Amino acid sequence: MNSIIEFYMFANKLKNIIRTGWLEIGIEKERLESVSEHIYGTLILAIAINSEYQLDLDMYKVLKTLVLHETEEILMPDYTVRSDITKKEKLKMGRVCVHKVAKNLCEQEQIEKLLYEFSTQSTKEAVFCHLVDKIECDFQAKMYDLEGVMDYDKTREDLAYYGNRAEEIDNNSKRASDFWIEYDRPKYKNNLIFKTLIEDIKNITDEDYQKIMKIGAC
Repeated sequence: MNSIIEFYMFANKLKNIIRTGWLEIGIEKERLESVSEHIYGTLILAIAINSEYQLDLDMYKVLKTLVLHETEEILMPDYTVRSDITKKEKLKMGRVCVHKVAKNLCEQEQIEKLLYEFSTQSTKEAVFCHLVDKIECDFQAKMYDLEGVMDYDKTREDLAYYGNRAEEIDNNSKRASDFWIEYDRPKYKNNLIFKTLIEDIKNITDEDYQKIMKIGAC
């Protein structure tokens, strides 16, 4: 019982950790997305995508990975493109954090293996989860943009961290969320589903948004 209680109390912290990217670009909204809400978003997208395409994936493994994929952020910062850290350093730090959080669970080794697969994208389920994780963030950016709380100039400041792709991204970004979408676009180029989905997300208009939200209202 102690291991269950300890693991839950650790994980519960993610409900109150706000996603760093939204803070960095100054989203002007009273309540911003927490890490746990991002996790919920990835689950919803994974279920919806699998529903429409009936992918040859172990969906239990997919959903378990997505539930746990931000476990490292219980103990370490939510690093963004603005963070001064290499992928190798982040991976090493993440493994240490996951070990500390899961160390008293009987499934500790399985959890660590699952999250290492996610970090290294070494299985087809891990690749899918990685793409879902990225596109959920881009979709949330688009949602904030459509809500009118994402500032174009503040988001454009990220260009300073985009290296030699900065000019290309700037030229293809007409709205605030476009900067994030265009930055991540190459990640989806080898997967037709995600390549098409990110384009459709980018092309959602204010009129589309109002129409969809009106249909969803009670």
